[in-house]
Amino acid sequence: MKWNAISNRLLRLGAQLLAAMSAYWLLRQTGLYDFTRSEIEGLNALIVLVGSIYSVMFAFTIFVIWGQFNDVENLVIRESHSLNDLLRLSHHLNADTSRRTRRAVTNYAQMALESEWATLGERRRDTETENSFNKLVSSVIEISPINPAEEGIHQRMIDIVRIAGDYRDDRITKSLTRIPPTLLWLVNTLAAAVLLLMFVYPFHHGLAGGACFVLIALVLFFANLVMTDTDNPFKGVCNVSPQPFADLLR
Repeated sequence: MKWNAISNRLLRLGAQLLAAMSAYWLLRQTGLYDFTRSEIEGLNALIVLVGSIYSVMFAFTIFVIWGQFNDVENLVIRESHSLNDLLRLSHHLNADTSRRTRRAVTNYAQMALESEWATLGERRRDTETENSFNKLVSSVIEISPINPAEEGIHQRMIDIVRIAGDYRDDRITKSLTRIPPTLLWLVNTLAAAVLLLMFVYPFHHGLAGGACFVLIALVLFFANLVMTDTDNPFKGVCNVSPQPFADLLR
């Protein structure tokens, strides 16, 4: 968890809430809330309607994003397990081939840790890591078995590296998939509408109104944070762990 990643956003939120509370106090000195008090039934209906639409849209968005986040995490584990199987089988080959295979896997794992994680967080493919994986595939395919036993192991290693490639392709694709801008705009607009309706709601006591507004603002802020943070599995507060790749280097 990288809570320092949201420190600036929390500071901005605090400043915005302070400004909103100042405006709220000033507006209570005017006749605005006397006017909205006469429309309280309509405001109640509107809050329920907009809040219901927001909750449905937010739940749908989180369901899709969280499923995608878990898929990326599972694909990282599966890919690393496949590479670990590759290392395990390489021990049954001759020393030179085993050493080349381990070097290729190690180079790829290091590139994934040092470069690809950050690059995917910026929504870009890392060509150097892709080249490193291609070299790994080539090193496996180009193995020359020296006896029938090694031929069987070699074929199994080719199958494993192909499976690892499929996991990698799926991981990259899902990692680069983001919320469609129109959907994100809709969810944020609904959240802003709920917040605005709470701002103009005619509470009898200003302190109660301010407290409710701040509470709703905090709930909507953290809801938005969860949505946008899990949308990027490699950057933010909660990220997919690179530990399975780090274990390959031991």
